Amino acid sequence: MSFPKPVMWSRARMGSPARPSFHPNKKPNLVGESTGKDILIDPQKDKSTFLLPKVPLVTAKPVKPKTTTSPVTVTQFETWENSSAFSSVPASKIDAMGKERFTAPHVVYKTDKKPDEPCSITKSLSYFPEDEGGETTVTGPPRTPPSNLTVVTVEGCPSFIILDWDKTDNETTEYEVISTTKGPEGEKVSILTTNQTHTAVENLKPESSYEFKVKPKNELGEGPPSEPVTFNTESADPRVSEYVSGKDAIWTQFPFKTDSYSECNGKQYVKRTWYRKFVGIQLCNSLRYKIYLSDSLNGKFYNIGDQTGHGEDHCQFVDSFLDGLTGTQLPADQLEARPGYFRAVRQEPVHFGQIGGNSHITYVAWYECGTPIPGKW
Repeated sequence: MSFPKPVMWSRARMGSPARPSFHPNKKPNLVGESTGKDILIDPQKDKSTFLLPKVPLVTAKPVKPKTTTSPVTVTQFETWENSSAFSSVPASKIDAMGKERFTAPHVVYKTDKKPDEPCSITKSLSYFPEDEGGETTVTGPPRTPPSNLTVVTVEGCPSFIILDWDKTDNETTEYEVISTTKGPEGEKVSILTTNQTHTAVENLKPESSYEFKVKPKNELGEGPPSEPVTFNTESADPRVSEYVSGKDAIWTQFPFKTDSYSECNGKQYVKRTWYRKFVGIQLCNSLRYKIYLSDSLNGKFYNIGDQTGHGEDHCQFVDSFLDGLTGTQLPADQLEARPGYFRAVRQEPVHFGQIGGNSHITYVAWYECGTPIPGKW
């Protein structure tokens, strides 16, 4: 297996917008009593003798809201169909590169994302309640196609869409979602399966045309597919990350060992950085993932700590210009003490030492940086 050449993510490509080397509002994390200086650990030696007594983890996984008959919950929870954040037309007719956004009767835009806010599949899906499992009477294959197939897209987010449709019978137990695009190498088809009446389609290419349709299924066979709908993705936003036309994603799927503190348990990818470190990614989805670092491809991949925040600038490791969204942000003294890499600000080299515990160095369980991984399909 061959790996990509080192990537100079710390140097802006000619023509890319300049980025500040640090966040002007970042201040050192001050938690508990000071230990005077950072405890340095040699990554080649046994780290166990340096660790402080373990503190129980208190991170809670976010719970997706669901619809209920409670009047209190109903007033607090919005679906995409009753939210003012969604519109049949985009807030701006042109995208970040000045090209006209795609509109059609079957397309709905989420229009409230701010330019400096990372795209989030998880946040977008929170407007789509899970379907409650009801009784299914299967006497044969589904007879009627899904109806009202809708493309829901987030303005400024070309890498994914959410498909939503109506169930039309009680014999369907799952759906096959078929995505098709045509390019220089011919037609490419992607198929995924879900038991819901909505799903995210991820890793789409910017400025590309797609066709989507949904086919109902059960244990006795397939039903007729929905009418196909089309959609053209908008341009990649240069304010989010550097996009090099004609080049494939630089991530390589590779299983690695982690010093795990993560809410993500999906596929793992790696790439090499300019200073001889490997970045490891474990996916929650293509826009939410855990970021690790290692000095060896076959060695352990460690958490990355932040001395002045909660890892927002660690999005630099996935080539994002944004300060990202991160998981539950706990003070360092509420996190288990463990060895890891750390730094204070963007562009600063990382150090290896104790993070969490009484180190004043925090770490988080996931990141959203606006950069899709592994990238286009």
